Amino acid sequence: MRVTKNCLVTMAYTMMDDSAGSTIDSVPADNPFEFQCGAGQMVPGFERGLMGLRAGEQKDFVVSAAEAYGEYNGDLVKKVPRASLPIEVEVEKGMRIPMRSPEGVELVCRILDVQPQQVVADFNHPLAGTNLRISVNIFDVRSNN
Repeated sequence: MRVTKNCLVTMAYTMMDDSAGSTIDSVPADNPFEFQCGAGQMVPGFERGLMGLRAGEQKDFVVSAAEAYGEYNGDLVKKVPRASLPIEVEVEKGMRIPMRSPEGVELVCRILDVQPQQVVADFNHPLAGTNLRISVNIFDVRSNN
């Protein structure tokens, strides 16, 4: 059976930053990962790269930032009043803190700068703008019935 939407896939993989060459995530062969293809567990480009593969096959491919965690968006760098930050958190440059949007959505931001009355916060995903180099080994592909 080939990888198609809704099938169950068991695999090992290594995901690297395509430009820096650093490992972002890895699942070893002795403890493989199982997921339902098309259920949104993996970024779209990762799933597309698996389509058509069979158990026993290996593939190396690159997923563009747009098909992974999105392009970096400068509009997601915002000045946030310190009064809107959690009181119990001592805010420092570089730290990641959870915040809630005006619509009530839970977000995580990275603090770029701390000023007396506000902070500069980056709400981009940490991997936004990163092309991913992926190496997969497919162990099993089966129907999800």
